[in-house]
Amino acid sequence: MLATVLCTSALSGGCTLAGTPKWDYPVTYDVRVAVPRHYDAWVKTLQFEATGERAWWWPVGITGCCWKSPGTGEGELEPMPDYIHVTWFSFAEQQSYTRLIHILDPDALRERMEQPAPVYKWGKLHNLPRYNLVLGLAPGGTVVLWIMNWGETAIEVGRYKAVKIDTHPEYYEKRTERYLSDNGSYLKEHGLQLDRW
Repeated sequence: MLATVLCTSALSGGCTLAGTPKWDYPVTYDVRVAVPRHYDAWVKTLQFEATGERAWWWPVGITGCCWKSPGTGEGELEPMPDYIHVTWFSFAEQQSYTRLIHILDPDALRERMEQPAPVYKWGKLHNLPRYNLVLGLAPGGTVVLWIMNWGETAIEVGRYKAVKIDTHPEYYEKRTERYLSDNGSYLKEHGLQLDRW
């Protein structure tokens, strides 16, 4: 137990311990989307813009489970964007939201992502960069931005409020039926829990 405490203390202080595996694989920095369990969403648009570069987008589709996790998808963050625009449809609310996020200092954010964060996976302790930029989308239009390698290393780097936009629930009728079949009883019991996110 003492060895574990010393190991954790040394790692949090930025030291590298002999025997701690070095991550020797190339790292791809990417963006992902997460939602709370039982609050699935259809991500309609995820667009990026970087200074001096052509804007690009990434298709996501349905995402579900879990909040404060690496989420779904792997849109590459190369170059690091100045702006991220996300639009989604919340199945629980039958409502669409949109938000334009301005990354004030993309280089500083990339530097934070590159800092190693110890995580115990695959039976070993690894020092991995926080290579995932995760957009958490919650009921009520809450957007939380985290950087992480795995959920236990998540650091919140931004929190935003999206705006409601025109919604066409009929476009999602079949998918909504499936969603309510899986989550309807949970929604009746717990509601949207807007103050939780």
